[in-house]
Parts: sequence; C-alpha cells; structure tokens
Amino acid sequence: MYSLETNRLLMRPFTMDDVPFLDYLHSDLEVLKYTLGRTRSHNENIAYCKTMMDLHEQRLGHLMIIRKSDNTPIGRCGFSYFYGVNDGNMDWFYWGSPEKVTREGEIFKLLELGYTYARSAWGLGYATEAALAFKEFGYDTLGYNGFSSLVIKENTPSINVAKKLGATQTVDCMMHDTPSYDLRNVKNG
Repeated sequence: MYSLETNRLLMRPFTMDDVPFLDYLHSDLEVLKYTLGRTRSHNENIAYCKTMMDLHEQRLGHLMIIRKSDNTPIGRCGFSYFYGVNDGNMDWFYWGSPEKVTREGEIFKLLELGYTYARSAWGLGYATEAALAFKEFGYDTLGYNGFSSLVIKENTPSINVAKKLGATQTVDCMMHDTPSYDLRNVKNG
C-alpha cells in the first residue's frame, strides 16, 4: 500500500471508515453524471470501498483525497483497469472485471487514471494536482510507460485535466456504452 502527498493534498488508501464520505460523494448525481450516470447505494459504496482496499494490495485503485488545510475529504483518484473489446471500428470499455464486457471479441486491459470530486472541490485545481502526483508515481515508482483517462465527451473539465497531464492522443471510444474519449498519456511522449 502507498500514500501520496502534494502541497495541498493527502492521498491515502480507503478504509471502511470512509464509507460515509462515499455515501456523500456518490449520492450527488451531478458528481456521478459522467462516471456511473446514477447514484450509488450505501451497500454499493461498501462494496466499492472493499474493492478499492483489495486493489490497494496490488498498488492499484483509487485513494481518498483529503484537503490538508482542513482535513476534509474531497474526492478520489487513482489507477485501475478497464476491460475492452475492439469491434473493428473502436474500443468499448467497461470497469470492474472482464465479465462486465457486453461486446463480443478478444478482451484486453487498459490502465486508466480516473478521478471524482465533490462539487465543493470543483474548479480549484485539486483534480489536476492529485492526478499529476499519480502520474509521477506511476511513471517513477510503478514503472508505467503510459496510461489513459477515459472521459465521456461532454465532460469538458475532465478532458482538460487529462490534457494538463500531457495526453498526447485523443481517440474516440465507448465507455459503458456511452460515447467517450480515450485520452492517452505516454511516458516521454
């Protein structure tokens, strides 16, 4: 397991004590509009938290993002895998496990850097700050050579974050059957 830190943020693994924050974060449809597209129940947040804790053992998963100035949780950010299939025209991606893939074809994995923040934290540069720390950790410590950010096409703020991270290629794709972009970031690219 690992934690990361920036000037303004502490990023640490989730614990079951974080479920109330996930209940708050995942109850706002505006926050989940471009990720899940619906709110998550308390039981889904418990399962999500357990999944993140399991992924931390593999040095994957989202970490809890805490604003250091007032010790307030404001979001989540981190690496995970999406599972994809190419239909001959484009890639179709699904999060969770290969069993989530609904398209026919050979399944492949895509390393993705994702982020979700409470509305009170929007527009303050926290998403970029945390994502840059993950990018550096991924390249320098984990040995990644690249990653993607999968972003629904209407989600301009998240597209801007991916571009600030250095995404050099934008490819049309589908994420959970929704038109999206695969914003690709390549080390030294």
